[in-house]
Amino acid sequence: MPAIAEFDARVENNTILIPPQYQEDQPYDVRVIIESKKPPALKKRLYSLGVDMTGFTFNRDEANER
Repeated sequence: MPAIAEFDARVENNTILIPPQYQEDQPYDVRVIIESKKPPALKKRLYSLGVDMTGFTFNRDEANER
């Protein structure tokens, strides 16, 4: 499906408001991609993966050895 418009919108009461210039009188299909301007907390994402980082140490020199 080709993109015909791109705009920023705010979700209010689980509704995305489409600007008037993109509204049509007849029903039409759209594809919605949700991006947040506030990234999720990294710590929360790591816990959701179930990664146990206890006792892990990072050595930059070892990581960069070739």
